[in-house]
Amino acid sequence: MPSTIDPRRHRELVRLLDQMGLDQAKLEQANPSVKAQGFDWMLLDQALVHPSFSTTYNNDQLEFVGDSVLRLSVSLFLKEHYGDRKVGDLAALRSHLVSDQTLAQIAGIYNLQKYVVVSNAARNDTQALRSLLADALEALMAALYISTQDLAFVRQWLDPHMQKFATELLAIPALGNYKVALQELTQGRWKRLPEYRNVDCNLALQTSDQIKQPLFCVEVWFDDRCWGQGQGKSIKAAQQAAAAIALEKMQADTNSK
Repeated sequence: MPSTIDPRRHRELVRLLDQMGLDQAKLEQANPSVKAQGFDWMLLDQALVHPSFSTTYNNDQLEFVGDSVLRLSVSLFLKEHYGDRKVGDLAALRSHLVSDQTLAQIAGIYNLQKYVVVSNAARNDTQALRSLLADALEALMAALYISTQDLAFVRQWLDPHMQKFATELLAIPALGNYKVALQELTQGRWKRLPEYRNVDCNLALQTSDQIKQPLFCVEVWFDDRCWGQGQGKSIKAAQQAAAAIALEKMQADTNSK
């Protein structure tokens, strides 16, 4: 385990925090405790070291703590901005906002991949990249919180991203769960549920990459009519794809009458 941080690495981390709006000089003016305590640069460095690079000096434990820091930050954000919504809605929103997909997008905004120390094998594993970046961002949250004992140093840069993603999610029917949205439509208007039928996939429509992996095909029926067909790597994904098509068609058909 290193005892001091390399000056070049220190400059990299300063640059990263500056991109996130965490300029230490400005923060010292806003919060005197930062000047007294300062950032723990070794901890920030460790937060961006993947376990594939070192088995003794990595971000495993920080990622574990960061998961809780993230969930608390997002929970407080939702309570403050969407406190009039039901707990179920808040939980659904939070599940999207703390997902690897969302975190990887935020990490991409800050070009976090450039700062993560990782083995060549792991760096070239494109399928694992999203999880790697999400873990590193969580670990960074933990390092910031442990260094400052102040959640504000996480929420300062995280909240604007949460606001953007929450706004986008709330514009999607049932927060992107098209099966639920379709069920609410049919049950609310006609007191009946749609039917999902598994069907054989047409191999002629599959690409060579798809053929290598199992592909599921589903049709959604209502009132003796097929309203949508979907494909996916799981039955659940195929059902969601079919429901999204059916929902759009059924809403258009209803609005035209």
